[in-house]
Amino acid sequence: MKRNRIMIMNRERRKEAGRVFLDLSKYLATTVAIGSLFAKDSIEWLPVISGGLLAVVLFAIGVKTIPPDKED
Repeated sequence: MKRNRIMIMNRERRKEAGRVFLDLSKYLATTVAIGSLFAKDSIEWLPVISGGLLAVVLFAIGVKTIPPDKED
């Protein structure tokens, strides 16, 4: 019974950690997109590309971290 409770707690922690990674990827992608729109001079592509790639990596980590739903 205690083991089952620990597994449920770990599952909830993984869900929350996955949501954090998903939120970080959204915030990063939004910041990069809006920041590139309001650039005074020409757009510098290195920060845009690296920020976009980092957002994709964080999104992938978030998706992999969230455990699949159990079919009871």
